[in-house]
Amino acid sequence: MKLLYKLLLGYFLVILIIGAFLSFILLYNIEKNSADLSAYREREITSFVQVLNANIVDKEHLKKTEYIQKMFEATIERLPHIKRLTLHAKKSETNQYVHIVSTDIDIINAPSHTEDINAILRNKTTILYEDGKDGERLIDITYPVTNSKGHAIAALGAAVSLYASDEILNKSIKAMKDDALGNISISVALSLLISLLFALFIVKKIVSPIEKLKAVVSSFAKKDFTKKIEVNSKDEVGQLSLAFNTMAQELNMLYSSMEKQILIKTKELEVQFLTDSLTGLPNREALFKDTKKLKKFHIAILDVASFKDINDSYGVHLGNKVLQELSKKAKMHLDEFALHIYRLGADEAVILNNNIQSEQKFKETIQHLINSLEHETIYIEEEDLEINISLHAGISFESEHSIEKADIALIHAKKEHVDLVVYDKKLEAENRQVENLEMIMKIKNAINNYDFIAYYQPIVNKNREVIKYEALVRMRDKKEVLSPYFFLDIAKKTKYYPHITRAMIFQAFKEFRDKELSFSINIEADDILNEVTRDFIKNQLENFSDPSRVIFELVESESIHNIAGVHDFIDFIKNKGAKIAIDDFGTGYSNFSYLIDLKPDYLKIDGSLVVNINTDTKAYNIVKTLVSFAHNLDITVIAEFIHSQEILAVCEELDIDEFQGYYFGEPSPLIPANHSPGL
Repeated sequence: MKLLYKLLLGYFLVILIIGAFLSFILLYNIEKNSADLSAYREREITSFVQVLNANIVDKEHLKKTEYIQKMFEATIERLPHIKRLTLHAKKSETNQYVHIVSTDIDIINAPSHTEDINAILRNKTTILYEDGKDGERLIDITYPVTNSKGHAIAALGAAVSLYASDEILNKSIKAMKDDALGNISISVALSLLISLLFALFIVKKIVSPIEKLKAVVSSFAKKDFTKKIEVNSKDEVGQLSLAFNTMAQELNMLYSSMEKQILIKTKELEVQFLTDSLTGLPNREALFKDTKKLKKFHIAILDVASFKDINDSYGVHLGNKVLQELSKKAKMHLDEFALHIYRLGADEAVILNNNIQSEQKFKETIQHLINSLEHETIYIEEEDLEINISLHAGISFESEHSIEKADIALIHAKKEHVDLVVYDKKLEAENRQVENLEMIMKIKNAINNYDFIAYYQPIVNKNREVIKYEALVRMRDKKEVLSPYFFLDIAKKTKYYPHITRAMIFQAFKEFRDKELSFSINIEADDILNEVTRDFIKNQLENFSDPSRVIFELVESESIHNIAGVHDFIDFIKNKGAKIAIDDFGTGYSNFSYLIDLKPDYLKIDGSLVVNINTDTKAYNIVKTLVSFAHNLDITVIAEFIHSQEILAVCEELDIDEFQGYYFGEPSPLIPANHSPGL
């Protein structure tokens, strides 16, 4: 028996016991009214579905949506405590269950909920409690609508206001009390006292499960889905508890599965990022990861002399074969000495000595390796070709900036035509210091002369239409325009870097002030940490006519993820209507949880993964994983470095949303009047 029936029956039993001395007429009236109320409640829940089922006996009748709509509206007008009527059925065009008719027109054609679909599939009535407008409490009952054979072909959902229903009952009870007041004045006090005690008992029975429900819901906020509600009854509260326990179990399974999938995908991506696809050796990222764990180590950079001549003479394919064979031979030699080899890029490899050998022994090992590899002939069987190579090496015994220092030594080894050179500070003074000082002076002059300028590169959608531009920094140096490669890293080490960022932001906002296109600007961790730059960004955004056209591209890095104020900064940007993109995703930090945490609007796949995606299977699989994960989070994916139709075709196959690269347009200081490439 339903909880409300129990409440009414208990109340009437108390009244009957106390008022046994009342006249036969009073008893008759109470029983008659009680019976009428029960019949009314029975009719209000079941009558309409019987009427509807009489009019719908097969799937053809479901198509009479206009007739059913009018029937629904007339019923709600006659029975105001029924707040919503909805008919659910499978749509043949999409094979999906939807709201085909409803008195709430906003949900017509919307997908049906699980309980509504279950009513059809299981041919069973389902019940759900929900909150309506203004805090109104509703009971949502879904009945199966059956055909002439008794098979469910649709479902009728009726949302009934508990408040309105209770109001009808309360009015009836009040009428009975008023009618009997003259005859039972003495019994009223005792009746109220006993009724109060009974009500407190009922309240305790109702409130206690609700308090338990509240405690379990609170645990959800802490990502704890393991708690359950004890079920002690079969009424609405018991049914709600059972449904809630089922939901909690499913959520716990889903959350655990999602955590495992994130961990698996992150580990897979990490393995792919740490391995060179050509040689199978650990790559630059793996080297950085391993050296980060070491307090002291030695490295040597090994370079193939005149490797460009091999590529030019025999082709890139054979050059790659040479690198593969050379990598195998070098690894075999080094395994004997417990040294690790990494491919740094192009024709360079790094050999890591994590303090297993002394400095002298390490130097002798590298010399022995060079002698052995130069002595051996590399034979390419498929070409029946023998190739001899010459090697140079630069060694650094200093752990800080070791790669840069070993590279300086390598440059000197090449210049002096010797096998190897060990780094010392004199070499660095002869190279980097002079170059850096010259560039810093150029940066300073460029700021004073307003020579940091914005270039704009188009970004297109799947229809090849330009929808936005990315603002890219350039520096004028007399008649030459320099890309960031030549000055940005040096600028970041000086006090001039914030000036460059603010100059770019100012120019981009000014350029697009009177245009309808969106635009994106690159910002990094240093920009968010700089209070002046941060306030400058906020001021520009607050004074811009349409912030929804502004996109801030955060360069993907662990520092961005760990900055304490980054979430506040992102919240401010999004609250203003602007959008967030993660730039260069696929290198560096590259953790899937990074996306879940920052909730960006766009994800830009790093160009190094796109540039050879038509031939690099590993890059293809990485990008495929990233696109799938991003789309599951409703993140728009942009591919950079689109330089040919072949690359574009692969990216379109992977369902990437937007594209950027020289194939659509090079960065330019001017935005053309015709924004669509029309390719």
